[in-house]
Amino acid sequence: MRALILLSILVLAGCSTSPVSEGEAKPIPRDRIYASDIVGPAAGGRAEVVFLRDSGYFGSGCSHDLYVNNRKAFAIRQGEGVTLSLEPGSYFFRLETGGGLCPNIATSQDLELKSGSSAAYRILLPSDGSLRLTRIR
Repeated sequence: MRALILLSILVLAGCSTSPVSEGEAKPIPRDRIYASDIVGPAAGGRAEVVFLRDSGYFGSGCSHDLYVNNRKAFAIRQGEGVTLSLEPGSYFFRLETGGGLCPNIATSQDLELKSGSSAAYRILLPSDGSLRLTRIR
C-alpha cells in the first residue's frame, strides 16, 4: 500500500510544471512568430507585455497559440518566452492549445495598457488539464 501511495506522489510531482523567468526563457523561433511587427522590447511610448511558458513534463508535447485582439501572434512551447511591444489601449489575449498531443482548450484575459506600462503572464497547463494564462506582473 505504501509503495502505491509513494508511486502516486511521484507521478503527480512529475506532472507539475515550473515557472520560467525572463532570463531563463528561450526565445521563440522566428517560424512560430506570426506578428513580427509587435515582437520586441517596447520603445517610444509603447507598452511591454511578456509571456512566459512553464517548463516541465506535463504538456510538453503541446504548442500554445496566443492571439492579440484575434490576430495570431505566436506559438509558444515549454520553457520559451516572448516580449510584445504594443500601442497603449485595450487588448484581448486569447490562448489556445490543441496542437501536438493536447486537447482543444482556450482561455483569455483582457488588459488595458498605458504608455510605458508593462505586464507579464505565466502560461501553464497544470496536471488538472486546465490551461491557464496568469498575470504575474
